[in-house]
Amino acid sequence: MHPFRLPDGRHAIPGSSIKGMLRAVVEIAGFGRMRMVDDVRPGLRDITGTHVKDAYIQRVRDKIQTGLMKRREDGSAEITPCRMVRLPHDVLKQAMGVSSRIFETGMSVSDKYCRWKDLCAKRGWNPRVLTFDLNGREIVRLGRGSIHGVPVFTGQIHGKKKDFVFYAPDENRKFPVDDTDWRDFLAVHGNDKSGEEAKSLSWPGYWKSIYMDGGEVPVFYIMDGKRVRIGLAYMPKLAGDFSTHDCIRNACKDHLNTDPETYSYDLADLLFGCTIGDNHGTALRGRISFEPAVVLNTSQEEEQEPTILNAPKPSYFPNYLKQQVDDTGLRLAERSDAQYSTYVHSARNRFPILRGFKRYPARPSNMVGIQPLTEDQEKNKNVQVLLHTLRRGTKFEGRIHFHNLKREELGALLWSMTWGGNKDMCHGLGMGKPFGFGQVRFMIDTEASRLLPNDPSKDAAILDNTLLRSMIDVFERHMECVAEKHGGWRNSPQIRNLLAMADPESANSLPMDMTLRHMRIMRCQRNGKRENANEFVWAEQKGLVLADYANATGWSGDITKRQQHKDQSGDDIQELLLNTFHPWLQEQLKEVLEISHANSIEALMRHNLLFKKWKTIKDKHLKKEIYEVIKAFWEKNGWWENPDNKSMRQLRNKYEREVRKS
Repeated sequence: MHPFRLPDGRHAIPGSSIKGMLRAVVEIAGFGRMRMVDDVRPGLRDITGTHVKDAYIQRVRDKIQTGLMKRREDGSAEITPCRMVRLPHDVLKQAMGVSSRIFETGMSVSDKYCRWKDLCAKRGWNPRVLTFDLNGREIVRLGRGSIHGVPVFTGQIHGKKKDFVFYAPDENRKFPVDDTDWRDFLAVHGNDKSGEEAKSLSWPGYWKSIYMDGGEVPVFYIMDGKRVRIGLAYMPKLAGDFSTHDCIRNACKDHLNTDPETYSYDLADLLFGCTIGDNHGTALRGRISFEPAVVLNTSQEEEQEPTILNAPKPSYFPNYLKQQVDDTGLRLAERSDAQYSTYVHSARNRFPILRGFKRYPARPSNMVGIQPLTEDQEKNKNVQVLLHTLRRGTKFEGRIHFHNLKREELGALLWSMTWGGNKDMCHGLGMGKPFGFGQVRFMIDTEASRLLPNDPSKDAAILDNTLLRSMIDVFERHMECVAEKHGGWRNSPQIRNLLAMADPESANSLPMDMTLRHMRIMRCQRNGKRENANEFVWAEQKGLVLADYANATGWSGDITKRQQHKDQSGDDIQELLLNTFHPWLQEQLKEVLEISHANSIEALMRHNLLFKKWKTIKDKHLKKEIYEVIKAFWEKNGWWENPDNKSMRQLRNKYEREVRKS
């Protein structure tokens, strides 16, 4: 993937990209509608059960039925109920004379049936039929019995030792599948997937082609009132009772209102335009237009390492749905019996709410970079991409035209461009923004900017810094007035998180055990065997929740704080120079002071960024020497033996572990 170029070869930023980037900010800053969201209905299958028992376990326990699903002549689906018995792999091995494991951990459904057909070919068995007898609820005389059944294999997870045999279909009880239930089945089983991703899934990777050819598909289903929930595993994936749009409406129905009679435009609509449903008569044309921003200086592309761009996964409810959390904001509240809000209805989850707008935090320069691929990801070349990024410091120039804006509206535009006049904050642009690439800042050329009044008798005005600041102030006062009864605009969680995520240095204030990266599914060694390590599942089992970024970073909410620290830093620097700190520490502490929220020597000496700088020292003797100075300072303040908080305790432990490694 390469940056956009004009026909003459110059790099440029399309006006539409700038418009979309600023509109996204105004939607949040102006408390606008959340309506540009795909309407999907994520499913739920969680056999760990601890924190979803109300939503999942209670819904499926002792309610699972089995049947054979087939395509009818009119194209609809029907299910013929049947009976089911477990098929132990040990019994299967004995019957087939196989000494090794029948199925390896991690095998997909397609892989298991391929393996099964190979075994049957060697044995002379029909792979579509198993004969057996029953002794109570156990299979006996496998391959030699009088009962005919269909072997049913589902995905091979770790520790799985049984599959299934379906038998005795009851033609008198067959029933049609409703269109709604059919669409839900397709949605939760990846009917729209293709390529390598589809091959690993049960439906598109194996059963779909059999179904379309008129074959029977073994299914597990639950009768849920008038609904039927259909799955391809014994613990079936339940289609959600709520879609993403339902979760938005649960917060406020006006978000998705498309009725022209009752629709009211939000600030982003008024500035950038909108259409309301299919009614073009109520469409609103935007009053701001953006020219392409063309590169000014020499621009050079840099090829990054291969990576994978993860798509949003609203199905991961710990992150995407609002949860009831404890005081830390990191875990579910009521930890002994905590339950997640999911897309499935339960007694404690009657009205789930979507978490909010998705944004990627800005990063300091030392954290910008591609996330390394796991071993399995490196092998999957089909989904990898190569990002070609422009070097830091590349400058672009463009123009913005607007007409007929009120002072509050112009102030909103200027605020969204400059983050209210803060020069340290960044916007994110392009496909690489999850990794910190594409971070941009606006610099307004006030001398070249003109405000032309609608009244031709009045003179044009230069948008100087004083007028620019006054416009921003008008917008901020307007928003504070509107939000006053709710605790204020700047103090709202929306604005605190928006600004914290625009502040690259916020990332340096994350606790020691937090990093900005995608969660992973990895293959690893366990007791000498290769297994999946799934961070998504691990987090669910621990009852973890994605914390508010402003709270996790301890962001103050005062955008002038860092500048105040810089202005007051002279005395601190002098104190550092007067003290007997090592020259390496003096130099590094100055850098930490420049880019952090720290406003004292004590805060600098226990800053996470100082640890990161110390960790990179190559000279073992110098590293040990600096460690002793830092440790002595901590001991002098009583922090080494009795850290003030968990973050300091973790930082001390990090120092100790690193020293032991050295």
